[in-house]
Amino acid sequence: MPTTTRNQSRARRHIVAACIGAAAFLNGCSTLGLGGSKDEGVPGVVGSVRGFLGGAAADEPRAALVARDILSAGGSAADAAAAAALTLTVTYPGQLPLGGGGMCLVASGTGRVRTVETVSFPAVAARPDSTVATPGLPRGLFAMQARYGRLRWEQVVAPAENLARGGTTATRALAIDLARNWNVVSADPALAAIFSRDGQPLTEGQPLAQPLMGAVIGALRQRGPGELHQGITGQQLALAAQAAGIDLRFEDLAAGVPQILPAFNAGGTFDFFVAAAPAVGSLATAQLYGALERSWRATPADLRAGLMLATAAAASRDRAQWLGPDLSNRVALGDALAPARLRALAGGGGQWAAEPDTQAGTALSVIDRNGMAVACSFTGVQPFGIARLPQGIGFLLAPAPTAENSATRWLTAAIALRDRQTVIFAGAASGGIAAPYALSQTVLGVLADQLTLDRALDQARAAPLPDGRIGVDGPGLVPALAARGYRAAEVAGGIGRVQAVYCAEGATERSETCRIETDRRGAGFATGSQ
Repeated sequence: MPTTTRNQSRARRHIVAACIGAAAFLNGCSTLGLGGSKDEGVPGVVGSVRGFLGGAAADEPRAALVARDILSAGGSAADAAAAAALTLTVTYPGQLPLGGGGMCLVASGTGRVRTVETVSFPAVAARPDSTVATPGLPRGLFAMQARYGRLRWEQVVAPAENLARGGTTATRALAIDLARNWNVVSADPALAAIFSRDGQPLTEGQPLAQPLMGAVIGALRQRGPGELHQGITGQQLALAAQAAGIDLRFEDLAAGVPQILPAFNAGGTFDFFVAAAPAVGSLATAQLYGALERSWRATPADLRAGLMLATAAAASRDRAQWLGPDLSNRVALGDALAPARLRALAGGGGQWAAEPDTQAGTALSVIDRNGMAVACSFTGVQPFGIARLPQGIGFLLAPAPTAENSATRWLTAAIALRDRQTVIFAGAASGGIAAPYALSQTVLGVLADQLTLDRALDQARAAPLPDGRIGVDGPGLVPALAARGYRAAEVAGGIGRVQAVYCAEGATERSETCRIETDRRGAGFATGSQ
């Protein structure tokens, strides 16, 4: 029998609040069917699809619920992921502003996967001296939805627009993010006016309205993302930015065309795909998984964190040899991630190569009833982007990425296939440099150690901190790592956050064996037929 996902019982209040907020534009929150129906429903009508829908996991509950409703309206995983991402720009803008960017891995096909591709759309600097990035998100989501979607673009955009225009309530995820970054938010009067009440950051359940942002998203719905880059909305954005002393020119908005590339297959027992475009987090995940896949299950549980850290140190030095400062590959990925080279990294130890870390971003994973899976990692480069909301703009821009401003490099997602044709795992992670540690350990847990997805997510984690210590999120790890010579310290909030789908028998058409889970280190939500 189907069962609820792990965080559903813990977050019922989020469902109730989200249903109330979504009812005005999504015809109410639908109940997932229990499988087997051949009713494909009426495209675009929420709740019309019956039977197994698939599911979604996201760092913020309302985004997962919007994705679920898109699936129940006959949308594909790509439709649902695009709708959820746009929702995050309204309900979780500190980690994904509309001016941000990211990348998604897409395993497309019906039942049997035909291809795994990377859709890359980072926020980019239009000029060498740019201080503000050109938004990558709208055009990237549009490209993904146009290639893999089933619904109309305006149906995918409408939920986010209505949440911004009509208002919603702050979820626990947003409240935590505001409290954590209140010094940044409170420094800008316009930003503080939206995200505070009586001089204090919004708390869970308090109203949140962003009508100006709703107007911008409405323009994207009506005229497509080109409106932001070549249309009147783009012209108004540039003028408002310049009036506020922000060096963003209208011609800058033409930069940053999304790319669709084949994903890189790092191999192993399963076909393990990561982003082919420069995304250090995904490449680091492939290194760690490939190096430890054979030895992970045979390693005692109390020694795994030390093995992971020793391998990660060797992997960081290896990356420094073949990944340039501009994240270009100096050698072919096939050589850099060759199985023999990866296995040689296992337990290598030594000093880490210096890698900057900025913890700003979020992730989501979606699977649909036909076996299409999407895993996305996003960032606004810094928490709350440029942390300024000039008059008339309505949404947050991202700062131009630099070598020091490094959140873009830690975009992290992976998809694994069984027998080269069916999805067995799809996951993405956030948390800066901790993201690949979190995702690779989760993948090793389910694929190598054969744990259930919730148990794999619950394993204590460790990752390097900028000050040279090792951060841990399980007290039992401190003495274990100290015995190996590491200086370990517990980290509030945990090491990374993973949003994942695991299908033990493969995600075939109408598969009902998939587990969809959110990381309990955050305040996200997972929803789906189980």
